[in-house]
Amino acid sequence: MMPKCLFAICLVWGLGLSLPAQTAHESLRKGDRQYDKENYADAEKEYRKALQRDITNPNSNFNLGNTLYQQGKYPDAALVYEHALPMLKDPLAEADGQYNLGNAYLKQAKYDKAVDAYENSLRLRPGDPEAKTNLQLAKKKLQQQKQEQNRQQQKQQEQKEQQEQQEQQEQNQQQGQEQDAQQQKQEQGQEQNQAQQTPKPEEKPNNGKMSRQEAQRLLETAVGREDQKNARKYRELQQQEKPKSTKKDW
Repeated sequence: MMPKCLFAICLVWGLGLSLPAQTAHESLRKGDRQYDKENYADAEKEYRKALQRDITNPNSNFNLGNTLYQQGKYPDAALVYEHALPMLKDPLAEADGQYNLGNAYLKQAKYDKAVDAYENSLRLRPGDPEAKTNLQLAKKKLQQQKQEQNRQQQKQQEQKEQQEQQEQQEQNQQQGQEQDAQQQKQEQGQEQNQAQQTPKPEEKPNNGKMSRQEAQRLLETAVGREDQKNARKYRELQQQEKPKSTKKDW
């Protein structure tokens, strides 16, 4: 995809030509010769020298854009072409400028701008086969680009929805855990309150009186001791009542 060239037209040297103009023209011609030899870096230097001496020269601007394009500096080339287009008064030269601008946009995958540039070129030169071919290519690339952008947007939307669903599920799960913990805490609190509110068996004051159980235990203890005492006395009495044995002296 070669850019179309617009080389300087040889000027008739005269005594009235100023020195800066002579120097600018000389640099422009040197740039053209280097461009023909495909020494694009050297051609760029010469064209820039020409522009330093005469920035309004359309040929220097246009051909500088071509050298940048040939070196793969497509964004810089597009800027130079855009700057040079208003300077091109000839419709055919402007058609070439629009065509080259479309090529620079096409290389940058700026297909919408490339389509506009090619259409502008064809309005100035309707029968240009290269511009027609590149226009169709740019339209095809633009359609593919839009389809890919739509797919990317749809994919991003799906990923966003999945992420939102996952975040919602995690949030619901966390809320459920918090509710369970809160409910468990409430149940524990209710159990503690019930335990505190349950009355303990009251101990009735005896008011100086024995309960039946205490009286029974005391009675059993007292009777047992009294029985022991009476049994001891009974044995002593029996021993006193025994007849004394008489001892005979024979």
